[in-house]
Amino acid sequence: MIKIHCHTCGGGIADPTTISYRLPDSAQVEAKPHAGVCACELPIVYGPPAGYLSWPAIQRPIMPRPK
Repeated sequence: MIKIHCHTCGGGIADPTTISYRLPDSAQVEAKPHAGVCACELPIVYGPPAGYLSWPAIQRPIMPRPK
C-alpha cells in the first residue's frame, strides 16, 4: 500500500528515495491524492522528510502562524 503521494500530480510514490522535499509555496495548489502511481520524473512533497524533526537533539523552529 502506497501511503506517500506526489503533491504535483496526486499519484502514489512507489520509491520514496526519489522524493524532492520542498517548503510549502502559497501559490502552488496541492493535487488531490488518487489511486494511480506518480509518473513525475521528480515527485514533490511539501514539508520536511519523515523523521526530520523527530530527533531529540534538534530543536523545533518557531514558525509564525499564517494570518
